[in-house]
Amino acid sequence: MRVQQLLEQASHLPSIPKVVQELLRAFDDPNVDSSTIAAKLQIDQALTAKVLRMANSSFYGGTRKIATVNDAVVLLGVDALRTMVASSGVISAFTPPEGFDIKAFWRKSFVVAGLCRWTVRRGKLRQLNAETAFTAGLLHDIGNLLMHVLDAERMREVDAAVAAGAPRGDIEQMILGYTSVEIGGALAHHWHFPDMLCEAVVNQPAPMAAKVPNEYAGVVHVARTMHLLLIGRQPLERLFQTAAAPVASWLELDQDVLAEHWDEAQGLGQDIDVLLG
Repeated sequence: MRVQQLLEQASHLPSIPKVVQELLRAFDDPNVDSSTIAAKLQIDQALTAKVLRMANSSFYGGTRKIATVNDAVVLLGVDALRTMVASSGVISAFTPPEGFDIKAFWRKSFVVAGLCRWTVRRGKLRQLNAETAFTAGLLHDIGNLLMHVLDAERMREVDAAVAAGAPRGDIEQMILGYTSVEIGGALAHHWHFPDMLCEAVVNQPAPMAAKVPNEYAGVVHVARTMHLLLIGRQPLERLFQTAAAPVASWLELDQDVLAEHWDEAQGLGQDIDVLLG
């Protein structure tokens, strides 16, 4: 079955709340003002609570209590709000299947997303938007989650083979007939995310081999390896000795500059509780 057919036949595709879609469109409007954003946020009580929690979190280091959404919008700014709204919308779209550790899944996705943003900023990839890179990282494994929702039995078979050492893409192709990155890209398209994000999800395994090379896919590719380095408590220099090294070179990442700030990566993802709460 082709990926698009699978999505069309699925009776319970996860959906992003309408208010989230409206907010994401509003963030792309250069003329939108903070009061308009605040008014849209207040339509959704859960989003309102998360915005206020984030504005009052230690991460933003505020010395005064932020009590109104308007003040929170001004404090956080459009980029942080866009990330929070997109993240919240994607997270709330899924009811986890039985036996699936949804918190662990989102924690990993959030750390990879944070590494994508960190790579753009510290790597001085000025042609890329750091918040777009964050969203690409957040979506990078969304197809895996969707397939656990739609086809849990066969995904357990895939997971067992991967745990035994099989490459995930190869075993998914053999058992499912398509890969989770393909289904993830199709879901991002279904949610009306920009083409560059959909392509970043699909092309992340081999970003340089895509018909139109996608640098956001390259950032995700590198960030996934960085995540493994963090788990193994390895230095950033190891990145340039792995299979991700050609992509890091293609992106013109400077090993010394990134290594100098590698300790910052240890704290990435600590604000995920604001979104999971």
